Amino acid sequence: MKDFEDGVQTACALESNLDAKPSSGVLDWLDAQPQVALYLNVITIGEIAKGISRLPESNRKRQLAGWLNQDLMARFERRIIGLDVATMQLWGDLVGQLETKGRVLPVMDSLIAAIAIQNSLTLATRNEADLVGTGVAIVNPW
Repeated sequence: MKDFEDGVQTACALESNLDAKPSSGVLDWLDAQPQVALYLNVITIGEIAKGISRLPESNRKRQLAGWLNQDLMARFERRIIGLDVATMQLWGDLVGQLETKGRVLPVMDSLIAAIAIQNSLTLATRNEADLVGTGVAIVNPW
């Protein structure tokens, strides 16, 4: 495991930047965090890319694609967390246990939670309801 002491995985918090008018609370919260304490996961990068690709061709779409591919990647350089075997095993165990109790989690959300748990990070998200029972630590800056 990497040394992520006191880190926050910004997973879903970054979705606010795709909104026409981003949440000022989220932006203030992000600005108040030490840059080195924020991490991004590969699932969130894919979710952001999907959101951008669904937009009609426009200046906004090109600006967001540039933000993702240049600004965001540079801001989180060396702080982008991928999937590995240990994380996937944790995910399988987590999802399997919850499914035996009748709780089915969305795949992407459960992968993001597993990444945060595996790396001892707090997950910044407004999507608390889908993560009930996972054991992931959550902060909701919305």
